[in-house]
Amino acid sequence: MNCALEELPAADVPKADWPWTEEPRSLPEVPRKGMTWPRISIVTPSYNQGCFLEETIRSVLLQNYPNLEYIVIDGGSTDNSVNIIKRYEEHIAYWQSEKDRGQSDAIAKGFERATGDILSWLNSDDILLPDALTHIAEAFAQDSATGVVFGNTLVIDKNSKEINRYFWPKFLFRYHWSLGQYIGQESCFWTRDVYDRVGGINRDKFFIMDYDLLIRMWEVTRFKKIWRFVGGFRIHDAAKNSTHRDVWLREMKDAKEIYKIAELGYFGRRFANRIDQLQNRLERLRFFLGTKIWAP
Repeated sequence: MNCALEELPAADVPKADWPWTEEPRSLPEVPRKGMTWPRISIVTPSYNQGCFLEETIRSVLLQNYPNLEYIVIDGGSTDNSVNIIKRYEEHIAYWQSEKDRGQSDAIAKGFERATGDILSWLNSDDILLPDALTHIAEAFAQDSATGVVFGNTLVIDKNSKEINRYFWPKFLFRYHWSLGQYIGQESCFWTRDVYDRVGGINRDKFFIMDYDLLIRMWEVTRFKKIWRFVGGFRIHDAAKNSTHRDVWLREMKDAKEIYKIAELGYFGRRFANRIDQLQNRLERLRFFLGTKIWAP
């Protein structure tokens, strides 16, 4: 669903900038020659993140993308989350609020309802950056063999202030997966075909459901990186990565054993690090020379 700023409810607390008072660029009336706008389905799993949820929802709805399907799966929140969802429900394709088995289960439920050609999920404390869906759709259109498209990630704090930038490597090797998840899930999109081909999300994963899904897709399809900043990853005290690191370590150890992810030796790590550092510096230079993070 394509929404304009004036069509959305006003925020309870007046705020400025994206996605409160800013809109992304206007799409061309006709896509690039030979291209149609693919249907993109985004699922937001939600549970007691009312302090961030509205910003997440607005960042999706204000993408100005003409073929968007947005689904919100709430796990029975007891804070103000349901009230927020109801305020925006006329712009949401489907939503529910009921007890579930956790984040992975909520995401899987959302994808079961999704009808899009391209899929992604956006956690209820993260955001999409302006024009993200336009850039993603164009990247898929340029190469039909690509199964996953990802971009760079902006890191924000609880007040939505930028605190870091993640420039992910353009070429992913098995070495990168040995370091943990080396690209940001909030900046990743994939085709329905490749999602179904690998069996979808593992509902039993509490923490590394994104790593587990992405590495299975990496083994069967082509990954393509765009240099744009696509998603905003929020760091705050209540985030799972702040409160359940022991679970993350255990699940990651098990995953590396299952997928036979071995560590590189000393010289291999040095060589891989040099390649990553070179790309990182080149991309940082590009933005330093005047390219805006949210440039159209």
